[in-house]
Amino acid sequence: MHRRTALIAFVVCALLASCGSRLTDEQRAALVVPQGGGTGTEQGTAPAEDGAVAGSDGTAGQPGANNPQQPNKQANPPGSIAGGCQGTGGATDKGVTAGEITIANISDISGPVPGLFQAAQQGTKAFVEYFNATQGAICGRKLKLVSFDSRTDSGGDQQATSQACEQAFAMVGSMSGFDQGGGPAAAACGIPDLRASTVTVQRQRTPVSFGVASNVVNLVSSAYPDLIKSSFPNAASAASFLYLNVDASSQNARSMQKAAEQRGMKFVYTQAIDIADVNYAPYVAKLKETGAKIVYWMGSAQYAVRLQQAMRQQGYTPEAFITDPSAYDAQYVRQGGAAVDGTVVYTNGGLFEENNPQVVLYKQWLGRVAPGASPSYFGMFAWAAARLFVQMAAKVGPQLTRKAMLDQVRGVHDFTAEGMVAPQDVGGKRTSACMSLVRLKGGTWSRLAPASGYSCGALIDTGVGG
Repeated sequence: MHRRTALIAFVVCALLASCGSRLTDEQRAALVVPQGGGTGTEQGTAPAEDGAVAGSDGTAGQPGANNPQQPNKQANPPGSIAGGCQGTGGATDKGVTAGEITIANISDISGPVPGLFQAAQQGTKAFVEYFNATQGAICGRKLKLVSFDSRTDSGGDQQATSQACEQAFAMVGSMSGFDQGGGPAAAACGIPDLRASTVTVQRQRTPVSFGVASNVVNLVSSAYPDLIKSSFPNAASAASFLYLNVDASSQNARSMQKAAEQRGMKFVYTQAIDIADVNYAPYVAKLKETGAKIVYWMGSAQYAVRLQQAMRQQGYTPEAFITDPSAYDAQYVRQGGAAVDGTVVYTNGGLFEENNPQVVLYKQWLGRVAPGASPSYFGMFAWAAARLFVQMAAKVGPQLTRKAMLDQVRGVHDFTAEGMVAPQDVGGKRTSACMSLVRLKGGTWSRLAPASGYSCGALIDTGVGG
C-alpha cells in the first residue's frame, strides 16, 4: 500500500497513518485535524474547476483596480514594509508584471475534514488585503493572490503546485498535510515556497521550500523542558509520555522525551496508543499506578480530549497535561469542555490574548476577510510568511526574479514578523530556540511562563528523525 508520510514538525502531530495501515475516512480525519486550522468553508471561496479558489485575488478595492496595464505608481507611505523598494520594473519573471506580483496559497480545504488548513489560506489573504489597502506597493507592484485546494492529498498538492508554477511568482503561507506531493514540482520550476510550515521530511528537504515556522523533529530547544521543570518543579521527576502509534507522533515523542531527559527530567511511563484503540482506561490506570505527575500527549487534539475524558472518569488529575499549539484553539475548548481545563500548550508564536501589535493586525484583518473565523497558530504563521515575502521582494527591488528571491530567503535566520513570533531560522531550516507556555483555566487561555515574551535555550540534537 502506498506509504502515507506523516507530519513531523513538532507543532503538528500524528496527521497520517504509517505504512501498511488501512484507515477509515473517520480515522484518517481524526489523524489529520490539528484543531488549529479551523473548520468550515469561508463563504465565496469554494474551489473553482481549475483548482483555484473563486474570488480570492486578494486585491483591495474594486475588481481590476490594480490592472497591470495601469500600474499603481503611488509611493510607499512612510514606514511601509516595502518602503525600501525604489524604482519600478516590468515583467521580470513568471507571475510578475509592471503592476502586480501574483502569489499562490496551496492549503487543504476539502477532504475528510473540510477546512482543515483554511486558516492558513485566510491568514495569507488577510495579509494581502492589509498590504494592498494600507502599505502602497512593492516597487509599483500590488499583490494578487490565487488560492488552491490541495484536497488533503499528495496528488492534490502536486497538481496545485504545478498550476502555481505557471500562474504565480511564488507560493506563500501554504499548509498541506501531504505536502511531500508538491515538492518535486516546486523544485523543478524553481518557485519560491514560503510556507506557514513544512510538515514532511520530503518538503523540508526541497531546496525552494522554507517553513516560516521553522521546526524540524530532531532539533528540540532546551527551553521546552526547562520551562516545564520551572513551572512544575515537584513533578519533573515523575513525567509520562503517551502518543499515537504512528510515525509522526512516535518520532516527535521520542525526540522530545530524549531532550527532556537530557535536561534532567525523569519518565516513569511511556506508552504508544494505537489509533483504533478507543479504551483509554488501562492507560489512565497505569498513569495512576506509576504515580505520573506530568502527562505529555503527542497526537491530534481530539485524541487528547479522549485521554483527558478517561482521566476525568477515573478521578486522575496530574499536575500538568502538556500538548502542542494545535490545541491552542477555540474548537479544542468547545470539544473538551471541563475535561480539558488545565491543558498546558507550548508555542513559539504570539499569544492571541495579549496586545502584540502584529497579532492584533492579523486578528483585525482576519475579521475582514473571514468574519467569525478564530485566529490560529497556522493562520498567524501564514500571515508572517506573507509579511516575510514582501520584505524579501522589496530587498530584491524592481528586477524581481525567483532566483533573487530565493537568495534573499536563504539569508533569513532571525525572523520575528515584528515580534509576532519567536525568532525563526527560516533560511537555515532549524527549529526556533524560543518558546512560551500557555494554560487553559476556566475555559480561558492565559500565559503561564515566562512572565513575558519567550524563554530561549540551546538546540538539542536528539538524533531522532533527522
